[in-house]
Amino acid sequence: MNKNLNKVLLFTAFICGIEAKAQTSTITGTVNDHIDQHSIPGISIFIPEVNKRMMSDENGQYTFTHLQSGEYTLIFSYTGYIKTTKKITVKDKETARLNVSLKADLLNLSEITVSASTTRQGENKMDLLAMQLQPVKSAQDLLRTVPGLFIAQHAGGGKAEQIFVRGTDNDHGTDFAIFFDDIPVNMPTHAHGQGYADMHFMIPEIVGKASFFKGPYDARLGDFSVSGAALFSSLYKLDNNVAKVEYGMFNSQRALLMLNLLDKNHLVKKWNDNAYIAADYMHNDGYFINKLHYKRLNIFAKYNAHISKSTDLMFTASTFNSTWDASGQLPLRAVEAGKLDRLGSVDPSEGGNTSRTNINLKTITTFSDNSTFKNQLYYTKNIFNLFSNFTFFMNDTINGDEIRQWENRDLFGYKGAYNRTDGNLSSEAGITTRTDLLHRGRDHVKARQLLSVDDVGNAQISDFSFYINENWHFHPKWNVTLGLRNDVFNFNYQDKLHPENSGYKWVNRFNPKLDLYYDISTNVTLFAKVGSGFHSNFVQAVVSKEANANPVPSAYGTDLGTNFKIGRRVLVSLTAWWLQEGSEYVFVADDGSFEDIGKVKKIGFDASVRYQLSSFLWADVNLNYAHGTLVNAPKGENLLPLQPTWNSTGGLTAKLSQGVSASLRYRYMGERPATEDGSVKSRSYFITDAVLKYTRARYELGVSAENLFNAQWAEAQFYDESRLKGEPAPVFDFHNTPGTPFYLKATLSVFF
Repeated sequence: MNKNLNKVLLFTAFICGIEAKAQTSTITGTVNDHIDQHSIPGISIFIPEVNKRMMSDENGQYTFTHLQSGEYTLIFSYTGYIKTTKKITVKDKETARLNVSLKADLLNLSEITVSASTTRQGENKMDLLAMQLQPVKSAQDLLRTVPGLFIAQHAGGGKAEQIFVRGTDNDHGTDFAIFFDDIPVNMPTHAHGQGYADMHFMIPEIVGKASFFKGPYDARLGDFSVSGAALFSSLYKLDNNVAKVEYGMFNSQRALLMLNLLDKNHLVKKWNDNAYIAADYMHNDGYFINKLHYKRLNIFAKYNAHISKSTDLMFTASTFNSTWDASGQLPLRAVEAGKLDRLGSVDPSEGGNTSRTNINLKTITTFSDNSTFKNQLYYTKNIFNLFSNFTFFMNDTINGDEIRQWENRDLFGYKGAYNRTDGNLSSEAGITTRTDLLHRGRDHVKARQLLSVDDVGNAQISDFSFYINENWHFHPKWNVTLGLRNDVFNFNYQDKLHPENSGYKWVNRFNPKLDLYYDISTNVTLFAKVGSGFHSNFVQAVVSKEANANPVPSAYGTDLGTNFKIGRRVLVSLTAWWLQEGSEYVFVADDGSFEDIGKVKKIGFDASVRYQLSSFLWADVNLNYAHGTLVNAPKGENLLPLQPTWNSTGGLTAKLSQGVSASLRYRYMGERPATEDGSVKSRSYFITDAVLKYTRARYELGVSAENLFNAQWAEAQFYDESRLKGEPAPVFDFHNTPGTPFYLKATLSVFF
């Protein structure tokens, strides 16, 4: 009897358990970034009522199951975002959905934790406040927020800046990749240099999110991403309409207008769509004796829509045009002898014009099994004309050596990426295609008038790639990422002057990557990275039978480092790195081309400290060192000319509760060897900038000062041969572009 009763009781309990289980509820949702609405992986979500915690997956999704009916509190927290608390009520057998948008907060260091997962996900985020609180003349200036990265302008503001990072003079982008809304900015076989990356088509105020990478360790990044990369994303939507005017010294003027086109209306209501447009115009005469007459016009438009329950669409279009005059690089011997003013010019007819149009279409489809599929199609039209005179009268003692470098380019591209998360394993597989069609050349000119055609041809460069990225959080303290990437290049060139130099070539390049992270203790993470990368070479050198150039030279790198926290308000990052490249290019001034000087080896370290001094004041310091050598050159004659050695950036940032914010920042570039034996060195410089802003709900007033103490410095420095009018022979000398003197600018923004 008792046995039978026990059986009945057990059976009843079993049935009740099944029913209780059937009546449990679920809370699910997606966590997005407030600025660009992109999903955020690695978010910590905690429900205190049931003491349950989980992390959002690679697609920003989370799911809590086996919950009873009732009200629950969900706490969302993550490095760099404001901790957000939401409440939701669920009923029996109900699946309740709670989507959350988090706002960035990179300043509250007490809320930031250091771990393997947050280091992997958050180490490459740029501080959005730092992007705002610094003097910005163009989007290219945003690169200065990358610790250890320096830029230099030497053509009046119209040409892309030089980029220096990790002991590498990347020229205008040879070893540093830049993307905007996933459109590649770098251009292979550009008329003015391999990997030329002109960011002036970007309006700074529409940049909503940015991240950077150092070293060749991310499989998603391909050509030109050897020393690093920067990725910028446009705002998803505008919080307000904005009208902005700027006026500064040297007749510097700028006007900006940003408007919501579908503020409370919808083009297709069920799509919950939105759109905005932004346009800016600027003019600047510059601080040189010969005025720059620099003019730039940018227009950008964006449309977003949820075209179905699972698919989002983004469409952007932009156009950009600029013209300018330039004073060129000045020979130091003439300036020191008093024959030339340091703000003067040898050939005042330098300058140029350029334009770029982008069309970009992206879709993101989310599936029910924690996976997404992204598609992107883009097109770019680029037109470029540059007039330069690097050697003055060295080759043509009568007419001078001025050249015109020009190109007309069409760029077509596609990228597809599939992401999936299965527990602690996150996977991404992608394919990319890119084809550049260009007509380019170089002419000998005098005062911009044609004397002779020196080079003209048509080129086609295609890159077909496949990559896979696997991240495995296989232990609470361990995190590993394995990346594999394979690129197939097709180079084709038709030389219009010398048909015998035409040709084509197919090249394959395979690159593995491995990142390993370990939490040695709470708020102390160690990491190691190893991988290979590459940059493609000029198509003429690739197909030439005489040049014998490596079409796609590989680079191999290693990073060893740690991120840790001291107390609640100090973040420290230390990284030692090693990089060996298959070829290094130096600038050849006489014809504006580049010369391969062979294999190079570089070692260095990056150190950064960020300290929250109080609730409203922050300090940061970044210190970077690099030492580069030519592998095949004899000791004592193997230094890399004009590669950065010591540099540092840092400053103070204040943000008060009354709408006042301010920043005082410095940048220091140390001496650099100008020759292989180090007998000649470039001059160092130390520059201080400041920004002060007063922000209210409807307006913002700002003033910025560059070179606060009016230091005389050379922004760009080259050491090569030139000959001035009347000199009997060429002379090796520094050819410098003077840096900005004290420059003051006022800004008024109105929000409506």
